[in-house]
Amino acid sequence: MKNIAVGLDYSHNNMLTLEASSYSDFTQFLFASAYKLGKIEAGFYALEKARIYDAVIISMPKNVNLKPKEIEVLEEYVRTGGSLLIIGSRGGEYLNRTNINELVSKFGFEFVTDEVNDSVNYVNLQKRPLLTNFKPHYITENIKKIVLSSACSLATLGFVEDEKKIQVEVLVRGGLNCWRNRFEEQKWIEDDSPKIPLLVAVNYYKGKVVAFGTLSIFSSLGREYGFSAFDNDIIIANILRWLTLDVDSEGQVITIDLQKDLFYWANSIVKEKRWESFSDLVNVSLKHFKDDYKSIMNELKEIQQERYQRKKEYKEAVKEEKEEEKVLDLIPKRKKEDLEGIISAIEDVSGEKFERSFTPDEDEFTEETKKKTPEVFSEELPADLNSLTVKELKSYCKTKEINLPAKARKADIIKIINYVLDKD
Repeated sequence: MKNIAVGLDYSHNNMLTLEASSYSDFTQFLFASAYKLGKIEAGFYALEKARIYDAVIISMPKNVNLKPKEIEVLEEYVRTGGSLLIIGSRGGEYLNRTNINELVSKFGFEFVTDEVNDSVNYVNLQKRPLLTNFKPHYITENIKKIVLSSACSLATLGFVEDEKKIQVEVLVRGGLNCWRNRFEEQKWIEDDSPKIPLLVAVNYYKGKVVAFGTLSIFSSLGREYGFSAFDNDIIIANILRWLTLDVDSEGQVITIDLQKDLFYWANSIVKEKRWESFSDLVNVSLKHFKDDYKSIMNELKEIQQERYQRKKEYKEAVKEEKEEEKVLDLIPKRKKEDLEGIISAIEDVSGEKFERSFTPDEDEFTEETKKKTPEVFSEELPADLNSLTVKELKSYCKTKEINLPAKARKADIIKIINYVLDKD
């Protein structure tokens, strides 16, 4: 892929700059995507200087007007094949005290003096509408949700000078519950604005223009509404590719939602090995996958089957343990006195005498037994753990620093000890 030159307007008190820490994620994305970046600090007075860039990014000027000559140059730049990304701001040109609409009206739209809200679908604040209404287009490919925070809307103009050469498409609209604060006659007015236009794409003669009304989408500060929120970074990537690439001649360009750790690792490889672009690394990876498809898929299948088997065995073990607990819960709990009464009754009927050998309860753990406990556990456990009392087992666990559940039964304690000793 050729090196793509992108120029950022620095000549009209613009807020979107490469040095601003609040836009560091976007700046990092530009460098990682192999764009050749430039600063336009002398304005737009020479067409040949504008043409060195494949695309120009103009964020809303602040308290500065575009000169008539600049508007003329920018219009000619797009007409002859250049691309513009124009970014508005809350309140449009009126609140920012500039004349940006004199430029964008040539492309069939204007920035509106308002701020769009949503009363139902929003992120934390109603001025951060969560948008899902997209027109199918290259720019909206793989986009499910975006947030345009503190955005002004756009208005498409009914009359277009040459409809065959100028095509304006609204790609992103507000939802059915959108409303806005609109500035009119020196006061703010609230009105409902369902499906209001928020992002447009324009084919203008040989060039292209994209516009929307907020800088917040580039922010690194607001994770819930900025560059990393939802699909915000993907739609920005799509916009720049649509503006700068000839898809027909360059081949199919797609958006990949990479995991961040993989992205940073791959990006470091591109820099270290001096690959021409990130795309080359992806293409080599796909080529390797294609050449070794069968072996890779067989390996993945084996791993998947192994995981499935382990999961199945675990579920069966848990189920068996639960069934065992249910059976144990059904067995009546007998006290020593109950057993004594049962055996006495049997002796009366049979005429025989039976030897008593009850295991003492926790309450009957005598001083003599307590004295024996440390000696029993200082060397080794008996082969049959059932021969020990609950208190003896707990004492052993305490000695060996084995943690037990608060209400563990004897059978549970034995299982835990066997597990720790790797006998189960």
